[in-house]
Amino acid sequence: MSTRRRRRLTRSAALAVVLVVAMAAAGVWFGYRYADRLVGKGKQRVGNLIPAASGAPMNILLVGSDSRDGLSRRELGKIQTVKVDGRRTDTIIVVHVSPEREKAVMVSLPRDLRATVNGQANRINAAFSLGGPDLLVKTVQEATGLPIHHYAEIDFAGFLKVVDALGGVRLCNRSGRTLDDNFANLHMPPGCQQMNGIQALAFVRARHIDSDFGRIGRQQEFLRAVMDKVSSRGNLINLPKLLRIADIASDHVKTDESLSTREAIGLARRLRKVDQETVDMRVYPSAAVAPRCNGCAAFVEPLPEASILMRALARDDAQLPPVGLPNGKGVTLSGTRVTVLNGGGVQGAAARAAEGLQRLGVRVVATGNATKPTGKASTLAYPPNLEQQARLLGTLLGAQVRLVPSEAVNGLVLTVGTSFTL
Repeated sequence: MSTRRRRRLTRSAALAVVLVVAMAAAGVWFGYRYADRLVGKGKQRVGNLIPAASGAPMNILLVGSDSRDGLSRRELGKIQTVKVDGRRTDTIIVVHVSPEREKAVMVSLPRDLRATVNGQANRINAAFSLGGPDLLVKTVQEATGLPIHHYAEIDFAGFLKVVDALGGVRLCNRSGRTLDDNFANLHMPPGCQQMNGIQALAFVRARHIDSDFGRIGRQQEFLRAVMDKVSSRGNLINLPKLLRIADIASDHVKTDESLSTREAIGLARRLRKVDQETVDMRVYPSAAVAPRCNGCAAFVEPLPEASILMRALARDDAQLPPVGLPNGKGVTLSGTRVTVLNGGGVQGAAARAAEGLQRLGVRVVATGNATKPTGKASTLAYPPNLEQQARLLGTLLGAQVRLVPSEAVNGLVLTVGTSFTL
């Protein structure tokens, strides 16, 4: 494997890497019986999971809990924490694995995302502390509309011990300023540096230096670094080291009891092959907003694009809409400007289409009549520089609209025919 290809291996959350390392090591190199022992170590009953149909896509809920079990008093001090009662979650990720395309999509959910928990509006991570994995699975399914088939969880101790077993990871502070969070014991100047398990844990846990989305970005930065380290040639040929990492991981990873060894091995084999061209890292489309009233809690609110992305995942679409991309990439409905033209000759058709788009957050800049009638057909013409916005609108409007690349238009132009509905 070339250095360039190794560096393209990516993905999003410490637990995903741990699970993949453990299962890959067990399933590929050490045989079914060893894999059965590893996978069986942390099995627990998890309610509200939906059995996955044979040959169907699989959705796995990955959770990073703040359990301190397995940490010494010295280690607790170094990460600026103490033993606490109960459990909370620091990381919530839905992993979607396609059975045919060896495609993996990881969607990070903000901890403060507004959700319905036990019938009341609450932050989505509250489900874990109130009702453990059972309630979290139920809440995530209701919030995303996706069926959750399996569950995996890793704690603080597993996180830092796996990183140390790898020999540390190289992480980068790309903010241009020193990251100081006394609560997480993070003090990191700009630039890149080698970090051990405790330092890496501080990097991904820090909550008092930026937003929920900044934290997700650091988690994804960490994941890239770990997968790069795991996939390096030195580690891939060091079977005793991989075996040790798998053993450590299995002591700190909990999975649902319905996850069979055969499923785990098959999943590991698929995930081992993914690289940046076949894996997709996303953030659940959402935005932090001010409280709705004095004294009300502040939430991260879902954006209209969230339902578009979730529907595409539910259909296991080969190409996902360009929303929820990390680091500010991708597009939004509110940032999409479109001209709507009436091509079918039905009175008021362009105005009705424009009103429907505006309700969804799209900015309609003008309406009018098309110069040439289109009959039933509807088209969306776009210049090359607006292809992503066109793809987003195309996903929203469905097969009724044909996307037409054109050098003759300056912006998006939607021409609605007589069969157009919204």
